[in-house]
Amino acid sequence: MAEEKNENTANIDQSKQEKIKAKTESENKDDAVKTQSPEELRAALSNKNADYVFRLQKELENQGNMSSEDAKAKVDALLPEIVIAQRHGQPANGLYMASPSIKASQILHPTQKPKTFMDIPFWQRAVDNGLLWLAIFMALYGVMGMFTTGKNQAGQYGVLTIIIVGVALGVLTAKYNEWVMPNGQKKISWMRVILISVALVIVMLAATLLLQLPALQVINPVLPGIVYLIIAAISYGARYLFRRQYHIIGSAFGQTSVSNKGK
Repeated sequence: MAEEKNENTANIDQSKQEKIKAKTESENKDDAVKTQSPEELRAALSNKNADYVFRLQKELENQGNMSSEDAKAKVDALLPEIVIAQRHGQPANGLYMASPSIKASQILHPTQKPKTFMDIPFWQRAVDNGLLWLAIFMALYGVMGMFTTGKNQAGQYGVLTIIIVGVALGVLTAKYNEWVMPNGQKKISWMRVILISVALVIVMLAATLLLQLPALQVINPVLPGIVYLIIAAISYGARYLFRRQYHIIGSAFGQTSVSNKGK
């Protein structure tokens, strides 16, 4: 029984090795196809695929008003994947699930994948977030200032402190989203995210406390509530214009698509 079991195990292992070997050989042949010239690839086409390629090239010339050379170049770029699919028993019309006419239209008018908020440059995300936070804090302190008098008002943060906090949070939230939702990059560990976030908060608090020193009150005055509300409105308006200029849709708090317009 033990010998029979060992023999069965050996047969299974041999079968697995043969499958792995066959798969490797197939992949090597596929890789070899990618290095062949367009002429070699065209010669390797089946009659059915050769007809598909011929009609596709004609459709590109007719639909796109392209020269035969340009249409041929477009088709040549598809030949490796067509030949590889052919090796595995899949014809071109099955590979693309489209007739030559429809495939030509798809080539001439490719569908662009909608971009997300994370696809826009970091500095644009930082500015967008910073202006939003600035508007929020200015509005908050503006409302508080409207109902605060004299002695109580002295305990509020100055305008420069609020600006620094808003800008810092803008950069931090932009960077945070980049860490946890990277585009094609490896995520950093949560421990590193926490440590960096804590370090930034400490730096922000240190700057805030520094600006509270009496000697720096000249450049960091506590303004009337109405002034904070005006600054909040200006910040939000600036953000609106900034987003309109760069066609930004969505934010760090809602990862919706970004328009491709103007890109």
